[in-house]
Amino acid sequence: MGSGRGYTDGVTTVPMPRRPVGTRTIVLILVVAAPLTLLLLARGWTARHPRAAAGNAARGAQLFARLACASCHDVEHPWPGGDVCPNLGNVATEAGRIVRQADYHGRAKDVAGYIRESIVDPNAYVVPGTTYRQADGQSVMPKDFSRTLGAADLDDLVAFLLTRR
Repeated sequence: MGSGRGYTDGVTTVPMPRRPVGTRTIVLILVVAAPLTLLLLARGWTARHPRAAAGNAARGAQLFARLACASCHDVEHPWPGGDVCPNLGNVATEAGRIVRQADYHGRAKDVAGYIRESIVDPNAYVVPGTTYRQADGQSVMPKDFSRTLGAADLDDLVAFLLTRR
């Protein structure tokens, strides 16, 4: 080691410049970062890039299989598609698109909210597809998950489905 002015390997000394971060640098960062952050939020960046849900995605995958969700939904292939119900291989991406559509009239404002809403209120928005609806126009998905799933299970399922992009 050298005298504190840089790094040395005993033969060569590499100078290490010292430049304190001043007030001007901090102000410049804030002037650039704040408007950029507001712009990204205004354009729905968070809806397209969801934060991790509060649940456990690994446990959600186990629930998905155990609750027979996989008997109707395929999480390996993207939507559109699916013989019985929509494929969910890219549900996080599609959910971000759907919540911004003019014909979406559900309550969700973001991807995680849309996925949660689709589980507990499958008629809030029924994706296009003739096999996804009953004769009365209602979703073919069971409508009792809001009563049969606990909050932690629902969080886990949402966390798992958020991984499907």
